[in-house]
Amino acid sequence: MPRLGASARQGLRRPARLAVDAAGYGLGALLGGVAGGRGGKAVHPIGVVYGARLVVDGSPDAPQRSTLLSRPGEHRALVRFSRSIGVPRPVPDLLGFSLRVIDAYGPARHQDVMMVTSVDLPVLHRLFVPATDVQQRVYSSSLPFRAGEGKFLIGVVPDATSPRPSGGDEFDRLARAAATGRLVFGLAVAPLGGRFRRVGRLHIGERLPQSLDALRFNPFNSAGGLEPVGLLNRLRDYAYPLSQAAWGRRGGGDVAQLDADEELRRIAPPATDPA
Repeated sequence: MPRLGASARQGLRRPARLAVDAAGYGLGALLGGVAGGRGGKAVHPIGVVYGARLVVDGSPDAPQRSTLLSRPGEHRALVRFSRSIGVPRPVPDLLGFSLRVIDAYGPARHQDVMMVTSVDLPVLHRLFVPATDVQQRVYSSSLPFRAGEGKFLIGVVPDATSPRPSGGDEFDRLARAAATGRLVFGLAVAPLGGRFRRVGRLHIGERLPQSLDALRFNPFNSAGGLEPVGLLNRLRDYAYPLSQAAWGRRGGGDVAQLDADEELRRIAPPATDPA
């Protein structure tokens, strides 16, 4: 297992490493306190997980240095839809879309991307914007990735052809839409000063066991030329493991996390060859 903060410190001189360490451990302690108090995830504590199929188009708009985003192909995936703050319905909340591309770079080498409801406008697509339905807004990584020299955001955009049934709440409407077998989202990228352009499609499948809600996503589950960049992403290299560890120490969280990992291996055994 990589040392805590190893990715965050990479390429930094000693004074910068010390500063990032201090900020990272501070943020991690804060989120760890929240996670420990909740006995669950510090943010987006409640969610539902669906199987998915990612179809990458090989679009010229994709960052060509990213093997996952630029090469045509199909990949197994799963998506966790979540509410961030937990305000009472029908008050809009920040909705999350956590994507895991399973075995994206070989057996058990996944790609994780965590996104939040936003808007498809230059610069503003880095903001968090509340929503009341999972198909209401675009989702944005908000923080940048890099493949080669270019920096960009990764996003997911609703598809106009997808069904939009009625239902009691956003998760109920999601379940009804997924049950039709026609729920699709577009996978997209956007330059920091531009709008999202589709590079693939996510076909949402069946809802998966609730035990998978405890999966631990991490933006540094990334490879194939694609990497998270910037100071705030560096701090996440501390914040995520520390908050997940604090959650694991409370109320059987460690068991739930391990059960989620085992359930993923059961329903999606590691591929024998790289994707």
